Amino acid sequence: MKKNILTIVIMASTVLNLVLTIIMVFSIVPAMNKTNKLVDKVASVIDLELEKEEDKNYDVKDLEPFDIPFENKQTINLKQGDDGESHYVILEGISVSFNKEADDYSDISESVKEATVYVVDCVKEAISEQTIQSLNENTVKELALAKIQEFYDSKCIVRISLLGYMFQ
Repeated sequence: MKKNILTIVIMASTVLNLVLTIIMVFSIVPAMNKTNKLVDKVASVIDLELEKEEDKNYDVKDLEPFDIPFENKQTINLKQGDDGESHYVILEGISVSFNKEADDYSDISESVKEATVYVVDCVKEAISEQTIQSLNENTVKELALAKIQEFYDSKCIVRISLLGYMFQ
């Protein structure tokens, strides 16, 4: 009789343990997953900030400007804004600054100097995504620089300037 009672107690405690484990899995695991996602997002933001700070590690004397003048002024249409009218930007050229201390400086600078069309295309694309209300020269420069760096997969190009930048 004692063996049967002991077996029933062990069986009951095993079932109770199984039930509590199932409750834990369905209540704690989703909360832990959400916490892990939050930690991952925070970590990625911190990494992005560190990368941005690393990108700024160059001296002005290490910059090499390269001008891309246009034969004719370029007219770039802006995205239609709230006012319903068409607006555009006029550019006379683009100036790209290379970091001479970058590891891939020679490859990227040669590539840009041989085929300036890709840089011009990235700048035009960045400008055409803006509306007259959201148009800001610094924002356009940052977007265009990000597109150029992404296109060339390099941080060698550290700055761009828009020559003869006018909008209407």
